[in-house]
Amino acid sequence: MLIVLLIVLVSETPIIIKASLAALTMAFSIPSIRKLMFKDKCRKMKAALYSSLTFTLGLFLISIFEEPSSILSGDHLSLLMAVLFYSLLGNFIYGLPASLMAEVISIRFFTIRTWLSGFIHIAFGLITYFIMPGLFIPAIICAILFFALDEIINVYPSNT
Repeated sequence: MLIVLLIVLVSETPIIIKASLAALTMAFSIPSIRKLMFKDKCRKMKAALYSSLTFTLGLFLISIFEEPSSILSGDHLSLLMAVLFYSLLGNFIYGLPASLMAEVISIRFFTIRTWLSGFIHIAFGLITYFIMPGLFIPAIICAILFFALDEIINVYPSNT
């Protein structure tokens, strides 16, 4: 863990990403957070991955209808790969801790747990407006996808 923190701190990454990566790395040293992270066969991590893939696939499908002739161009594919990379980065660095926090808070309110968790997910997506104003619409979409997929995985767990 110290090696990861050292690499993050000496890199030329923007300070907000450094802080997020450092906090996420240190969070793994807390047993209750580790327990939540790996609960139900890594449900939260699966939701983060699936929401990134769903977001990227959705953008790809929208682009098919807007410009059908440029679908297989190199620029189009590299843009989709960049979208996938940044949505994965956002979901794992920002969305995963937000989802863990939503679960910790909403678990105490059993009768309104789903509504409260959804509200917290969307609120964290909205907070993105103050961090990176140009990305808050995709952040809200990813937050909604993350919440929905996490709930689906929670209700219908896989057998594997």
